[in-house]
Amino acid sequence: MSLTEIARFADLTEAQIAASRLRAEGFSVLVQNEHWGAANFMMSTAMGGFPLWTPAGQAEKARALVEDFRGGEPPALTKDDQIPRDPPSAAVGVARTGLALFLALTFGWAAGWLVAGSAGRRSPLLAIGGWVTTILCGAWGLLMLMAWLGV
Repeated sequence: MSLTEIARFADLTEAQIAASRLRAEGFSVLVQNEHWGAANFMMSTAMGGFPLWTPAGQAEKARALVEDFRGGEPPALTKDDQIPRDPPSAAVGVARTGLALFLALTFGWAAGWLVAGSAGRRSPLLAIGGWVTTILCGAWGLLMLMAWLGV
């Protein structure tokens, strides 16, 4: 019995799915390089991908089936499927500055500095306020540490 290559896949998972579909339809299928590709997936391109082989008598029907489920167009998105996205507003920058203040007062100057640094990309005024607050919280933290140590 001679085998005929009906398709070639770059991805092992895609080749296994196609082979499973063909087996479910009653075809005898062999996935070449399957075990080697599973053990060393980085060599799949060098191996030439993963060819599917079937007996010569089943090749045309199997090739048509593979082409059928390989070349299908994805369904078009409707308005119900799309996620509505609102444009960012000025409230985002104010909320980020408030978060920076809260984090600086709660967890110290480093947390506030991280958030305040990212706010500077949108509004320089918010960034300056965040930096001033961060510096004041850091100085306050140092004063508290010095008082606790008795320096």
